[in-house]
Amino acid sequence: MRVCVVAENHPLALMGGAEYQTGLLTEELCARPGVQVTYLARRVPGPKDAALLPYAVQCIGSDAGIRRRAAFFDALNLQRALTQLRPDVIYQQAKQSYTAVCARYAMRSGVPFFFHVASDADLGHRWISLHLSFNTPFDIAESLSGDWGIRHASHIIVQTDRQAQTLQSKTGRVAAAVVRNFQPLPSSLPTKPAGPLQILWVANLKDVKRPELFVDLAESFSDRDDLHFVMVGRPTALRRFAALMQRIPKIANLTYLGEQPIDRVNELMATAAFHVNTSSFEGFPNTFIQAWARGAVVMSIAVDPDGMAARGIGYCAGSPYGLHSRLDELSRSTATRQAIAERAFAHAQSHHSLAARAHLADLMLAAASGHPSR
Repeated sequence: MRVCVVAENHPLALMGGAEYQTGLLTEELCARPGVQVTYLARRVPGPKDAALLPYAVQCIGSDAGIRRRAAFFDALNLQRALTQLRPDVIYQQAKQSYTAVCARYAMRSGVPFFFHVASDADLGHRWISLHLSFNTPFDIAESLSGDWGIRHASHIIVQTDRQAQTLQSKTGRVAAAVVRNFQPLPSSLPTKPAGPLQILWVANLKDVKRPELFVDLAESFSDRDDLHFVMVGRPTALRRFAALMQRIPKIANLTYLGEQPIDRVNELMATAAFHVNTSSFEGFPNTFIQAWARGAVVMSIAVDPDGMAARGIGYCAGSPYGLHSRLDELSRSTATRQAIAERAFAHAQSHHSLAARAHLADLMLAAASGHPSR
């Protein structure tokens, strides 16, 4: 059985939440007997790294020059690759022009196409207005073509029940399944180190993540020597973040570590007392699962996937002031933090283990088995 996984980036070339999930699923698919996987992406690892992978990787585009502004420049290359490979099933995560190309090929070839929602932004357009720029027309074109692809995908996978409701209300489509984000999990909670409590922020520096709010939070606790704030994430060359990047080193209780590999982030979560999220919106943050599984209490300003607060496994403060107040309160109660951590650990084990990955792979291969090879 031939499977094509389509993404803008391979995780070894550029890592983000969608890339991490897609990479884990790809590993599961290629481990299945009789399954041949090809990973199609614009940004791919070098030949030496690619040779070590248990599946084929094929470059379908470039981000040189103006092409970096939109993925639709890769449309013909992606179409040619799919035509040549003749997959029995296609998987693609995150709305963009690739979604439309995959849907069009799948419809004409009579094969299933699994589109996987990567963020709440995939089901709307409000993210485009966060920062208007020269790239906005390209973003609009990507989003509108992606909308067409979603409407014509044979199977739509969502991350949360809320996304399933939004999908149906906006498009009339019913999600094929709710598959919550998955990852390898530790078997037990770690013991937190003595000393100042670590407050961890993990995200790439971009508008929707609102890193300036975490910097403000750290600065607001400058009088507390029992708290230390740590930022992790890919830096940015965007001029609008220049002042923030200059400000960070001047805050004594804040350390910026830059981009770190997944294993290192997990180590930091295991020593952190809190994980803070300042994003305007998300899909299902992988960092929440990393934190729940390692005893870092999750606290956000606006993001609350599937009722985190109602489950007693974290807090959605609703405002920067609310976040400050809640952090101040919880930082003084070891017993409360421990109780939250234990509930969150059990939740992660029940809902976010690699069993969800296996379930998604089963759905894809079952759908493909109903379509004879051409």
